Amino acid sequence: MFAKIHSYILAVLLTAALAGVAASCSGSGSDEPGNTTELRLRLLTSPLPVDTYKQMLSFDADASWTITSSADWLLLSKATSLSSGSEDAAGMQTLSGEGSEAVVVISLANADENSRNATITLKSGKNSKVLEVTQNGTKSGEVTTGGSSSLAAGWLELPQTSATDGLDAYTVRFSDNSRSYTFYWDYSTLVSNWVAYPLNNSLIGQSMSRTNAWAFCPLLPANKQQDVSRGYRDGNHGWYARGHQLPSADRLGTFARNAQTFYGVNMTPQNNDFNGALWASLEGKVRSWATKTYTDTLYVVTGCVTTGAKYYVLDAASKKITVPTAYFKAVLLHEKSNSSRFSDYGGYAACAFWFDHEEYSAAGKYNASFNFDNMAISVKDLEAKLGYKLFVNLDKKAGTEMADKIKARAPKESQGW
Repeated sequence: MFAKIHSYILAVLLTAALAGVAASCSGSGSDEPGNTTELRLRLLTSPLPVDTYKQMLSFDADASWTITSSADWLLLSKATSLSSGSEDAAGMQTLSGEGSEAVVVISLANADENSRNATITLKSGKNSKVLEVTQNGTKSGEVTTGGSSSLAAGWLELPQTSATDGLDAYTVRFSDNSRSYTFYWDYSTLVSNWVAYPLNNSLIGQSMSRTNAWAFCPLLPANKQQDVSRGYRDGNHGWYARGHQLPSADRLGTFARNAQTFYGVNMTPQNNDFNGALWASLEGKVRSWATKTYTDTLYVVTGCVTTGAKYYVLDAASKKITVPTAYFKAVLLHEKSNSSRFSDYGGYAACAFWFDHEEYSAAGKYNASFNFDNMAISVKDLEAKLGYKLFVNLDKKAGTEMADKIKARAPKESQGW
C-alpha cells in the first residue's frame, strides 16, 4: 500500500510573481519620518483555499503602519498573538504596528459555491498600498486532499511510501499545475522525511535571486507545520540553521517558484557549518549534473533521518522541531535520447550520499572538501540504510532487473559524474 499524495494548485499574485515587488505606492514620496517612499505588500497564496487557512503576509514599511481588511472573513493577527493565545489571536480587521513584525492573514471558510473578493490595505505615513484578494468557493474545483498514490503518479523521483507509518505525502505545484516537489511529512517531528523533485535547466531557471520568502505551506494547517518566519530559537542543544531540502538555487525561474522553497515543510534544523559548507557543495554538484549537455532530467531525493534523535529546536510558535540525526541525497540521471553514455543501463545513472549529522558537524569535519569518490555510495546501499525503496517507479520505466542493476552500480564506475 502507498500513502496518498495530496496536491493543491498553487497560484501567486501576478504582480508579485513577475516583479518580486509590489508597485509603487500612492502619496508624495516625502522623506519625512513615517512617509515610506515605497510600500510592498504581497500574499503568496492566491486565490485563497476554500477552507479556513492561515498564511504570513509579506510587507515592508519603515515606520508605523496600519493594515486593514475590507471583509469580516479576512482577518489579521500578529504572529506573536497567535503563539501566545492573546485576545486578538482569532484575528481582527485592523492591525497596527511599527517596523518589521510578522503578520498572519486568516481567511475563514467559504460555504458559498461562488468565490469572494476583498482587499488588504497597508498605510504608512502618507502612503498606502492595496492588495486584492480572492477566495475560492465550494465549486472552484480546487484539489485539497486525495490524489493518486506514488506508484500511480509515475514520477521517477518518488520513494516508496507506507499507508501505516502515519506520514503523508503532499505535492507542491507551480501555477501551471506541474509539480515542483513532493514532501513526506512527519506530524510528530515536524520535518519532512524526504523531499523529492525533478531537476533540469528549465526547472532551475535564472531569472530570480533568493527571495527569503519564509512562509507556511498552504497544503497544511499552520499548527501542523513549522513557523520559520523568524528562524529557529535555541532548543536543548543550541541554535541550528533553517536548512533547505530542495535548495533555493534549484528554483530561480520566478518569484513564486523560489518562494515555494521557503515553506516550513522544506526546512530542517541543520548545523550551520555543515549546511553552508559540505552540504552546499553537494547541492552545487547536483545542479551541475542536472545541467550537463547529455542530461534530460535529474531526479533527486533529499531526506533526513530522525531515528534516535535527542535534540530539538523551537520555531517562532514555540513548537518543538526535531533535529535530524543524518541526511541523505540520491540522484537518478536520465540521459537525452541522442546520448548513449548510459545505454548499457537503459539510459540511466544513479548515485547516493549519506552524512551523519553530528559527525559532519564536528570541528574540522564540515570543512572537508567534497570528494565524490570517497563519499558517493550506490542507491542500493542507501536503500539498505533507510529500509525503503528509492525511485520506486523505475521498475516500471526500465524493468525490475534493469532497475536493480542501475541502483546497485558503484558510482565510481559511471562516467556521468
